[in-house]
Amino acid sequence: MSKIKIAYLLLVHKNANQVNIFINQLLNYGDCDIFIHVDCKNSFLESQLIRTPQIHIISKYNVRWGSFEIVKAAMELMRLAKASGNDYSHVYLGSGQDLLVKKGLYEYLDSKPNITFIRINKRITENDRESARYRISWPKKLMVRNDMHFYRFIRIFLQFLCKTGIVLFKNNRVYKDSLLFYEGRTWFIAPIAVMDYIVEYVNKRVDFYDYWEDSLASDLMFFQTIIMNSPFREKIEDELMYVKFGKTFKTMNHPVTITNKDVCLIEAGNFFCARKFELEEKEAIDYFINKIRQIYTQLHNNKNFSLF
Repeated sequence: MSKIKIAYLLLVHKNANQVNIFINQLLNYGDCDIFIHVDCKNSFLESQLIRTPQIHIISKYNVRWGSFEIVKAAMELMRLAKASGNDYSHVYLGSGQDLLVKKGLYEYLDSKPNITFIRINKRITENDRESARYRISWPKKLMVRNDMHFYRFIRIFLQFLCKTGIVLFKNNRVYKDSLLFYEGRTWFIAPIAVMDYIVEYVNKRVDFYDYWEDSLASDLMFFQTIIMNSPFREKIEDELMYVKFGKTFKTMNHPVTITNKDVCLIEAGNFFCARKFELEEKEAIDYFINKIRQIYTQLHNNKNFSLF
């Protein structure tokens, strides 16, 4: 019998119906608890989400695009999971737009109990454009999600200047120790010891936490930097989540919606979950709902078992 028990940490900002589909998958798939942060500007979603003793919901931060609030919300969920006192083997940091897409996640984690699954793209130096994310104290008004908004071009310009050594709106916050900065993707699955390390590190290193307050897209560097400066860096493998980024100027900076055309790519890879799903692409969602439902039926000895 698998010893895996997962603390799922989900950042939610829209569409309770879709989130409930994912919650049902998780509750019926394996031993877990689910910790959810609902973006406080959409706090009405709280009342629309499934409630069971395994589900814990908070709504504390207004998670604006590009802002540090996404890290703050994730840290709040980590502290909540840690304070629960439950004996988890792993932590999953994800969003309400994820779905399980393949059986075997618990067995796979059981076979690699000490591996952190996270996408680390590269180490960042001051010669990299990405260093502008923490070297600049970003004006809040520039954090606009619209890919073709004039402010995006201002952000690109400021990042280019930073790469050349000209830092406008310099981040004057300081942190005590020398660190190597790393950039990657936000979401990860890791042994619970990694989450505990992150929480303890942040509790002890308030200077590091505060350093990111006015950063841009800190979720792409904050956890990655902590992990890659820790003993856990020796046991890193690529993420288990399928994510597809756009290829045009308008779509290249964020995941695009999964459609039925992605099914073959997902099933050909080593992916146990995927994002992002939208209810408008019902065919893709239905495919994976039905696939996982069949797994439930097998797990429950073909009894009358329903996802909903």
